[in-house]
Amino acid sequence: MSACGQVKVAGLGWVLPFSTGSGLEVCRRPDWLTSSPQLNAALNGFDARPYLSSVKGYLDPASAFFLAAASLALGQEAHASGGARRERIGVSTISRYGAPVSGYKFYEQFLSKGARLASPLVFPHGYSNTAGNLAAIEFGLGGPHMVLYGTAAVSEAFDFALNRLGDGTADQMLVVAYEAVAPEAVPDGLNVLNGAVAVWLTLDTARPALVVDLTPECMRSQGGGGVGAGGGSVLNLLSVLQALPAGL
Repeated sequence: MSACGQVKVAGLGWVLPFSTGSGLEVCRRPDWLTSSPQLNAALNGFDARPYLSSVKGYLDPASAFFLAAASLALGQEAHASGGARRERIGVSTISRYGAPVSGYKFYEQFLSKGARLASPLVFPHGYSNTAGNLAAIEFGLGGPHMVLYGTAAVSEAFDFALNRLGDGTADQMLVVAYEAVAPEAVPDGLNVLNGAVAVWLTLDTARPALVVDLTPECMRSQGGGGVGAGGGSVLNLLSVLQALPAGL
């Protein structure tokens, strides 16, 4: 696509068991390419409220991680719209396992209380698209929107974002990988890295670029293969960021 060489990474944000932050560190930490339930315990009780301008009631951990990482990547632009829709900023999301904590919680309520008494507030938070939808509302991301769930590679999320920048339907795209797995909600033996990593892509050459000349080919060649049944989409995106070429 003609616009590939103009695409810049204007921001990176993350919520991970190792740390929460923004900037280039996430691209320079190969020691973060690991996962275990013990590591994920560091994110128990994570509070996204300091990163939000709106009041949220119940949030699945997936949405909490996603919203905070997106806010950190966007920086001062996160709430610059004052709640208005920004039609030229889109979002592309990817998760291997979605939001199983809320799904499992609703299932438990369904079994113990019955269908009439199981909380209707919990149910919609079990969908894999809820985190991205909440971010679109919170940050006014009114442009193209994609949700990828399952064994897709993170390169597919970037393909969608880069193609929207290339065909002129967006000037900025936020790409976010997230996972929030609880041991009781997934098969035994899965070691998934929980958290979220957000990458803010822009065509605005006036913005400081963290990484230059990002292309779909680069994303595929730098570790963007499918995640299979392994450590999930966050670990997949981290592996891509560690392998990005010079320009950091």
